[in-house]
Amino acid sequence: MTRFVDQYPPDCMAGYPCISSPRFSTVIVQTSSGDESIEQKWQHPMYRFSLPDAVRDHATFEAVRDHWLVMRGPVHSWPFRDPLDFASRALPAPNQAPVVTMLDQQIGVGDGATTRFRITKTYLRGSQSYTRNIHLPIVSSVLVSSNGVAVTSGFTVEREGGYVVFDVAPLAGRVIRCGYLFDVEVRFEDDESFEGAVQSYAVSGFADISLFEVRPC
Repeated sequence: MTRFVDQYPPDCMAGYPCISSPRFSTVIVQTSSGDESIEQKWQHPMYRFSLPDAVRDHATFEAVRDHWLVMRGPVHSWPFRDPLDFASRALPAPNQAPVVTMLDQQIGVGDGATTRFRITKTYLRGSQSYTRNIHLPIVSSVLVSSNGVAVTSGFTVEREGGYVVFDVAPLAGRVIRCGYLFDVEVRFEDDESFEGAVQSYAVSGFADISLFEVRPC
Protein backbone atom coordinates (compact mmCIF):
# COMPACT_ATOMS: atom_id res chain seq x y z
CA MET A 1 0.00 0.00 0.00
CA THR A 2 1.26 3.45 -0.91
CA ARG A 3 0.87 5.54 2.20
CA PHE A 4 1.41 9.01 0.75
CA VAL A 5 -1.54 10.47 -1.17
CA ASP A 6 -0.70 13.73 -2.96
CA GLN A 7 -4.02 15.40 -2.14
CA TYR A 8 -4.24 18.69 -0.26
CA PRO A 9 -6.67 18.97 2.68
CA PRO A 10 -9.70 21.30 2.69
CA ASP A 11 -8.89 25.01 2.62
CA CYS A 12 -9.94 25.37 6.26
CA MET A 13 -6.92 23.22 7.23
CA ALA A 14 -4.39 25.01 5.06
CA GLY A 15 -4.38 28.55 6.39
CA TYR A 16 -3.70 30.68 9.42
CA PRO A 17 -3.92 30.42 12.46
CA CYS A 18 -1.72 27.40 12.93
CA ILE A 19 0.67 26.42 15.73
CA SER A 20 3.72 24.91 14.02
CA SER A 21 5.99 23.10 16.48
CA PRO A 22 9.26 21.37 15.51
CA ARG A 23 10.19 18.88 18.23
CA PHE A 24 13.45 17.03 18.79
CA SER A 25 13.62 13.87 20.89
CA THR A 26 16.02 14.74 23.70
CA VAL A 27 16.89 12.84 26.87
CA ILE A 28 18.17 15.07 29.69
CA VAL A 29 19.70 13.35 32.73
CA GLN A 30 20.63 15.46 35.74
CA THR A 31 23.29 14.06 38.06
CA SER A 32 23.43 14.49 41.82
CA SER A 33 25.92 17.32 41.36
CA GLY A 34 23.47 19.23 39.17
CA ASP A 35 25.36 18.63 35.93
CA GLU A 36 23.32 17.56 32.91
CA SER A 37 23.94 14.85 30.34
CA ILE A 38 22.20 15.38 26.99
CA GLU A 39 21.34 12.80 24.37
CA GLN A 40 19.58 13.94 21.22
CA LYS A 41 17.94 10.94 19.55
CA TRP A 42 16.81 12.65 16.34
CA GLN A 43 19.06 14.56 13.99
CA HIS A 44 16.02 16.31 12.54
CA PRO A 45 12.89 17.44 14.41
CA MET A 46 9.39 16.18 13.72
CA TYR A 47 6.72 18.82 13.23
CA ARG A 48 3.34 18.92 14.94
CA PHE A 49 0.63 21.26 13.68
CA SER A 50 -2.30 22.39 15.81
CA LEU A 51 -5.19 24.11 14.02
CA PRO A 52 -7.27 25.93 16.66
CA ASP A 53 -10.98 26.02 15.87
CA ALA A 54 -10.41 24.75 12.32
CA VAL A 55 -13.95 23.38 12.18
CA ARG A 56 -16.35 26.32 12.52
CA ASP A 57 -19.41 25.45 10.43
CA HIS A 58 -21.19 22.45 8.91
CA ALA A 59 -19.66 22.82 5.44
CA THR A 60 -16.20 22.75 6.96
CA PHE A 61 -17.15 19.78 9.13
CA GLU A 62 -18.23 17.83 6.04
CA ALA A 63 -15.03 18.72 4.15
CA VAL A 64 -12.86 17.55 7.06
CA ARG A 65 -14.95 14.39 7.43
CA ASP A 66 -14.53 13.58 3.73
CA HIS A 67 -10.76 14.07 3.97
CA TRP A 68 -10.67 11.87 7.09
CA LEU A 69 -12.52 9.07 5.34
CA VAL A 70 -10.50 9.26 2.12
CA MET A 71 -7.26 9.18 4.09
CA ARG A 72 -8.56 6.33 6.28
CA GLY A 73 -7.89 8.39 9.39
CA PRO A 74 -4.17 8.30 10.23
CA VAL A 75 -3.40 5.53 7.71
CA HIS A 76 -2.51 7.73 4.75
CA SER A 77 -0.26 10.77 4.77
CA TRP A 78 -0.75 13.85 2.61
CA PRO A 79 0.78 17.28 1.86
CA PHE A 80 0.26 20.22 4.19
CA ARG A 81 1.47 23.80 3.77
CA ASP A 82 3.03 25.08 7.01
CA PRO A 83 1.81 28.71 6.99
CA LEU A 84 4.90 29.79 8.96
CA ASP A 85 7.59 28.07 6.86
CA PHE A 86 7.06 26.88 3.29
CA ALA A 87 9.67 28.59 1.13
CA SER A 88 13.40 28.68 0.46
CA ARG A 89 13.59 32.15 2.01
CA ALA A 90 11.88 34.04 4.82
CA LEU A 91 8.16 34.72 4.51
CA PRO A 92 7.03 38.38 4.50
CA ALA A 93 4.09 37.33 6.72
CA PRO A 94 2.36 34.10 7.82
CA ASN A 95 0.81 32.24 4.90
CA GLN A 96 2.24 34.76 2.41
CA ALA A 97 4.62 33.41 -0.22
CA PRO A 98 7.85 35.32 -0.89
CA VAL A 99 9.38 35.70 -4.33
CA VAL A 100 11.85 32.82 -4.44
CA THR A 101 15.01 33.03 -6.55
CA MET A 102 17.40 30.54 -8.12
CA LEU A 103 20.09 31.62 -5.62
CA ASP A 104 18.21 31.08 -2.35
CA GLN A 105 19.76 27.82 -1.11
CA GLN A 106 23.00 25.99 -1.97
CA ILE A 107 22.20 22.30 -2.40
CA GLY A 108 25.55 20.98 -3.59
CA VAL A 109 28.72 21.32 -5.62
CA GLY A 110 29.26 19.43 -8.85
CA ASP A 111 31.95 16.74 -9.05
CA GLY A 112 31.46 15.64 -12.65
CA ALA A 113 29.71 12.41 -11.60
CA THR A 114 26.81 13.22 -9.25
CA THR A 115 23.47 13.90 -10.95
CA ARG A 116 21.08 13.87 -7.93
CA PHE A 117 21.15 16.75 -5.46
CA ARG A 118 18.89 16.75 -2.41
CA ILE A 119 16.89 19.92 -1.90
CA THR A 120 17.71 21.44 1.48
CA LYS A 121 17.09 24.59 3.47
CA THR A 122 19.70 26.01 5.85
CA TYR A 123 18.70 28.04 8.91
CA LEU A 124 21.33 30.41 10.34
CA ARG A 125 21.82 31.99 13.75
CA GLY A 126 25.16 33.74 14.17
CA SER A 127 27.89 31.22 13.37
CA GLN A 128 25.57 28.24 13.92
CA SER A 129 23.43 26.55 11.29
CA TYR A 130 20.90 23.77 10.83
CA THR A 131 20.19 22.13 7.46
CA ARG A 132 16.77 20.64 6.82
CA ASN A 133 15.97 18.11 4.10
CA ILE A 134 13.01 19.19 1.98
CA HIS A 135 11.01 16.06 1.15
CA LEU A 136 8.05 17.57 -0.72
CA PRO A 137 9.04 20.47 -2.98
CA ILE A 138 6.38 22.03 -5.18
CA VAL A 139 7.79 21.05 -8.54
CA SER A 140 6.44 24.00 -10.51
CA SER A 141 8.07 26.47 -8.09
CA VAL A 142 11.64 25.13 -8.24
CA LEU A 143 14.25 27.44 -9.80
CA VAL A 144 17.77 26.07 -10.34
CA SER A 145 21.14 27.71 -11.00
CA SER A 146 24.69 26.55 -11.63
CA ASN A 147 27.44 28.99 -10.65
CA GLY A 148 24.81 31.72 -10.54
CA VAL A 149 23.49 31.05 -14.06
CA ALA A 150 19.89 29.91 -14.48
CA VAL A 151 19.38 26.28 -15.50
CA THR A 152 16.06 25.98 -17.34
CA SER A 153 16.32 22.51 -18.89
CA GLY A 154 18.21 19.25 -18.58
CA PHE A 155 16.91 18.39 -15.12
CA THR A 156 13.83 17.08 -13.33
CA VAL A 157 12.53 17.60 -9.79
CA GLU A 158 11.40 14.62 -7.72
CA ARG A 159 8.26 15.63 -5.82
CA GLU A 160 8.49 12.73 -3.35
CA GLY A 161 11.93 12.68 -1.80
CA GLY A 162 12.99 16.17 -2.83
CA TYR A 163 15.80 15.89 -5.37
CA VAL A 164 16.97 17.89 -8.37
CA VAL A 165 18.13 15.32 -10.92
CA PHE A 166 20.30 16.45 -13.82
CA ASP A 167 20.41 14.62 -17.15
CA VAL A 168 24.17 15.23 -17.21
CA ALA A 169 26.28 15.60 -14.08
CA PRO A 170 27.34 19.23 -13.40
CA LEU A 171 31.05 19.88 -13.91
CA ALA A 172 33.37 19.73 -10.91
CA GLY A 173 33.26 22.89 -8.82
CA ARG A 174 29.90 24.11 -10.10
CA VAL A 175 27.84 25.47 -7.20
CA ILE A 176 24.24 24.29 -7.45
CA ARG A 177 21.58 26.49 -5.90
CA CYS A 178 17.80 26.60 -6.01
CA GLY A 179 14.71 28.36 -4.76
CA TYR A 180 11.35 26.71 -4.12
CA LEU A 181 8.13 26.38 -2.19
CA PHE A 182 7.49 23.17 -0.26
CA ASP A 183 4.97 21.10 1.68
CA VAL A 184 5.27 18.83 4.72
CA GLU A 185 4.00 15.24 4.71
CA VAL A 186 1.50 14.83 7.56
CA ARG A 187 -1.18 12.52 8.96
CA PHE A 188 -4.09 12.83 11.35
CA GLU A 189 -3.06 12.32 14.97
CA ASP A 190 -4.73 8.95 15.64
CA ASP A 191 -7.93 6.93 15.22
CA GLU A 192 -9.71 8.99 17.89
CA SER A 193 -8.93 12.37 16.30
CA PHE A 194 -12.16 12.72 14.35
CA GLU A 195 -14.28 11.52 17.28
CA GLY A 196 -12.77 14.29 19.38
CA ALA A 197 -13.51 16.85 16.67
CA VAL A 198 -17.12 15.66 16.43
CA GLN A 199 -17.62 15.94 20.18
CA SER A 200 -16.06 19.40 20.40
CA TYR A 201 -18.02 20.68 17.42
CA ALA A 202 -21.29 19.30 18.82
CA VAL A 203 -20.74 21.01 22.18
CA SER A 204 -19.24 24.37 21.22
CA GLY A 205 -19.60 24.72 17.45
CA PHE A 206 -15.80 24.70 17.11
CA ALA A 207 -13.17 21.95 16.94
CA ASP A 208 -9.37 21.78 16.90
CA ILE A 209 -7.37 19.50 14.61
CA SER A 210 -3.86 18.12 15.25
CA LEU A 211 -1.55 16.85 12.54
CA PHE A 212 1.80 15.05 12.79
CA GLU A 213 4.67 15.05 10.33
CA VAL A 214 5.50 11.75 8.65
CA ARG A 215 9.18 11.38 7.84
CA PRO A 216 9.80 9.39 4.64
CA CYS A 217 11.82 6.22 5.15
